[in-house]
Amino acid sequence: MRTDILFLVFLGLAGLMLVLALLSKIFPAKKPSSFYGYKSDRAVRSRRNWKYAQKLLPILFLRVAMYLIAGAVLWSFSPISGLTIGLILLGLILVGGITAEVYRSESKLKRYSREQN
Repeated sequence: MRTDILFLVFLGLAGLMLVLALLSKIFPAKKPSSFYGYKSDRAVRSRRNWKYAQKLLPILFLRVAMYLIAGAVLWSFSPISGLTIGLILLGLILVGGITAEVYRSESKLKRYSREQN
């Protein structure tokens, strides 16, 4: 197992995501804001959608943190080395994880929106 700078970057980003999950859980956005909260077209359509989207946000951050922790573990045991490859892996995990979780959250929000109408 190795602990190099990329391992620490993975864990640092995971820690940031965990802090954001905690903050968004403790202090959910009360109204639409361009600075804070889960803001999408579907989320701002109604007050109910907005509240539901804010409940999904900590889960999104938590799952992305788990992807990053898994990436850190994979990187630490990987025989592949090199900063470039590690950064590509980090980018793929970060972008892929966020994309997958936003898609999942939007699907849940869409289903919730339909159920409310």
